[in-house]
Amino acid sequence: MTDDRLNLRTRREILAGYIAVLDRPEKLIELCSVASDDPTELQLAVARAFDFSPLVAEAVLSMQVRRFTPAERRRILDELAGVDAQLGQ
Repeated sequence: MTDDRLNLRTRREILAGYIAVLDRPEKLIELCSVASDDPTELQLAVARAFDFSPLVAEAVLSMQVRRFTPAERRRILDELAGVDAQLGQ
């Protein structure tokens, strides 16, 4: 597999994670509100709760709250569709 294809697959996984969280933001907020002070524990809790890889959980936790808008969700879906087209999915 080429590096470009691997990068596209990784980007696709992250974008799909963003959409999953944007569809259920209350779940992420709940996890954050009861999390310990250990960032690794929070990352693992998010990964388990959403069935994400640690990489996607970290990307989701790095998301800015201002991205939780309908317009941003559409932009992410558009980018996801573009990545899928490049991957032939």
